[in-house]
Amino acid sequence: MKSFFKIFFASLLAFVIGSLLCMFIFFGIIGAMLSFANTEETVIVKPNSVLRIMLDKPVEERGGSSLSGMSLLSRLSFESNIGINDLVKGVTYAAIDPNIRMLYMDLSQLQIGAGHLEELRNAVVQFKESGKPIIAYGDNFSQGAYYLASVADRIYLNPFGSLSLQGVRAEIMFFKRLLEKLQIDAQIIRHGKYKSAVEPVMLDQMSTENREQVLSFINSIWNHWLAGIADARGMEVKKLQELADNGIFSVMGLSSDALSAGLVDGLMYKDELLNELVKLSGERREQDIKMVDVTRYSKVVKPNLKTRNRIAVVYADGDITMGKDEEGITAWNYANILRGVRSDSTIKAVVFRVNSPGGSAQASEIIARELALVNDVKPVVISMGNYAASGGYWISMPSRMVVTNPTCLTGSIGVFGVIPNLEKGLKNHLGITVDVAKSAQSADFPSGYRSLSNQERAISQASIEDIYVNFVKKVAQSRDMDIQTVDALGQGRVWTGLQAVENKLADHIGGLTEAIEAAAMLAELDSYRLKELPAQKDMYTQLMELFKNSMISSQSNSIAKTYQKLAKQLDLLQEARILARMPFDVNIY
Repeated sequence: MKSFFKIFFASLLAFVIGSLLCMFIFFGIIGAMLSFANTEETVIVKPNSVLRIMLDKPVEERGGSSLSGMSLLSRLSFESNIGINDLVKGVTYAAIDPNIRMLYMDLSQLQIGAGHLEELRNAVVQFKESGKPIIAYGDNFSQGAYYLASVADRIYLNPFGSLSLQGVRAEIMFFKRLLEKLQIDAQIIRHGKYKSAVEPVMLDQMSTENREQVLSFINSIWNHWLAGIADARGMEVKKLQELADNGIFSVMGLSSDALSAGLVDGLMYKDELLNELVKLSGERREQDIKMVDVTRYSKVVKPNLKTRNRIAVVYADGDITMGKDEEGITAWNYANILRGVRSDSTIKAVVFRVNSPGGSAQASEIIARELALVNDVKPVVISMGNYAASGGYWISMPSRMVVTNPTCLTGSIGVFGVIPNLEKGLKNHLGITVDVAKSAQSADFPSGYRSLSNQERAISQASIEDIYVNFVKKVAQSRDMDIQTVDALGQGRVWTGLQAVENKLADHIGGLTEAIEAAAMLAELDSYRLKELPAQKDMYTQLMELFKNSMISSQSNSIAKTYQKLAKQLDLLQEARILARMPFDVNIY
């Protein structure tokens, strides 16, 4: 027996030591890979180069290196996120770079939000003013892709491709009947007839008010796109609307129709397009084309290190929540960032870049308070991206100027709360019951396992009303408007950036570049460099996070998307707190 235990423990010790050695070797290899990946890349742009834009990955707020992988056990890859900041910076600089001969955009797989699309298109318009040629190509053109492509001197479409021009739509999925089958009661308290964030769990179609606001903002975006396309292509808006109404320009449409309507300049396969680029670039063969991708090219643009003056660009991207988690916009994290910005004497102005549908009302107020303290000592300019709605608008108020994208979804000045009652569903479907012993009548308020009493509902409604009143007062004060006007613009209604400027909820139309220029003007800076916050995670941190969650789910199929929508609604039901959030997540098609 002693011999058995000796052999057993010796084997166990050998296994542990071997595992540790393997782990050290693994981390050594990964560390070497990370060191290599983190090495600053030197990008050399040769004369007569072609700048390429090919957005086949989602465009984010900020660029930078990242780790990705299906699993730590299968593969790891090093990728660079495509940031709208890098895109705009690269295209803008290329306009004055003598080494860049032309711009080529392959928009076959465009993945970009409406606000980001606007900023990129404006940069391409500025590039066009340099007189350098712009070529756009697509195996297929989505509406957003065609809106961007319309700036080009020549637009080419695959002969077997399609061009979409059929109007903007917004789709909302409703879960009321599902919750009824599960016997889940979503107890809703809200203020604002347009505050429709809770409609998916209480209705099976849009309310009259919600349909009104949705039609309003999608028509605003559609009319803006039509005007831009018409101006770029030398066509009439009325003619474009007629083409869209005919329904021939969809994923089922014919490329020949796009050509005959004058929406594209030619039908070409990719090899024919590359031959065209050879001619335009003045080269002899396809292999001689000096192609540089815009994400790499943006590294050519170096900051001005001679000046100590800095403008801080603080990216507020995601849902607004309490706590200190680094994902999204958390009150603890952003309050600390803004305190640091306020005390840094080298930072002369701040651009607060908001790309958020909102979230926690309390977290929004904590962040807004810190931003107001910054604005007291140095100018703050708000830059609104794809979204700046509800809580996203709340944190945009303490500023000296609000710059918004024309297609940004903003406003949604309203408040709501959802307290679920799972009692019947758990009992009847799962056989689960919940009992409680309490020392006071409301010790379990709010509870997810019983109905609200009349008194508790009244208390909840009073809290919602109080926060809404404060929200309106803060907007009225920051925008120098009377409370009645803000209340009429509020009620949870969503506006586009164009509508926000018309209603004085924002000051100017523009993107991040224009906001930075405005901040420099307010701070009276002739030269400056940018400090981007929050600090991005290094690859070692990303690797540790990848260990926590090594499986990355696909979001490409409709079943997965449906599940994600349902999961988001279930998360909403579990909040049981007061939210200032956009009615729903909107994808512009």
